[in-house]
Amino acid sequence: MAFNLNKNEDSAPQDSSGKAKGSAKFDLSKKETAAVPETTHPAKSKTWIIGLIGVLIIGGGIWYYSAHTKTADTIQHTSTEAIPLDPVAAVVAETQPKLQHGIVDTSVTASTTSQARPVVENVANAHKAASLNRKIPVSFRQGSSAFTRINKKIIKRIIAYLSENPAALIHINGYASSEGSLAINQTISQARADAFKKYLVSNHIAESRIIATGKGIENPIASNDSNAGRKKNRRVEIALPADQVKHSPD
Repeated sequence: MAFNLNKNEDSAPQDSSGKAKGSAKFDLSKKETAAVPETTHPAKSKTWIIGLIGVLIIGGGIWYYSAHTKTADTIQHTSTEAIPLDPVAAVVAETQPKLQHGIVDTSVTASTTSQARPVVENVANAHKAASLNRKIPVSFRQGSSAFTRINKKIIKRIIAYLSENPAALIHINGYASSEGSLAINQTISQARADAFKKYLVSNHIAESRIIATGKGIENPIASNDSNAGRKKNRRVEIALPADQVKHSPD
C-alpha cells in the first residue's frame, strides 16, 4: 500500500531547465523487505570454544600419558639397575670373573692339604715331645721309691701326649743320690723308674710303650755334697726317642 504525497508539479514554478522548482517528492510506500536472518556468530563462537576445550583436554591427556610413561620407564630402568631381579644371579655374575681370574684346582688343593696336615701334626708333636724331654714329674725320699713331690702339670702333659700319639714311646729314667753303695743306688733308681711307670699304666698308658731304666747316681742335676742337692738328685726324668724330638721348642 503506497501513499503519494508529491506536490503538483504543474502548479510549481519551473526553472530555466524546465524542472519544477522546489518540488519535493516523498515516497512513503510500505515495501516488503526480505527478512534478515539472525546472526549465527554466537553459535559459531560457542562451537569454537567447545572445540578448543576438547583439543586442550585431548592434548593434556596425551601430555600426561607421555610424561607418566616416561617417568615410569625411568623408574623401572633405575630400579632394574639398582636392584637386580635375581640377587643370587647378580652375585654369581659379579664373582664369576674373579673366580675365573684366580681359578683354583680344588682337587690339587685338597691333596696338598691332606699331605700338609701330617707334616703340621708331626711338627706340633715334635714341639710337645721336646717340651717334655728331661722334665722331672716326681721326686723321692731317701732310700725310697715313694713319691714325695708330684708335678701334676707335667704328668698331665705326658699323659696327653701319649694319648694323642698312640705310636709314641716314652723313656723313664730313675736316679739316686750318692749316699750308699753304687749297687743299692742302682736298685733304688730302678725301683723309682718302675714306680712312675706303674703310675702311667694306671692312667691308661700301655705298659709296652713305657721303658723304665734305673741310672743310679749318673747325671746329677745338683751337688751331692749338700742335703738340698742330694734331694734334687732323687728323681725320675722323662726322655723321648730322638725320632720323636725333631727340634727344640720355641
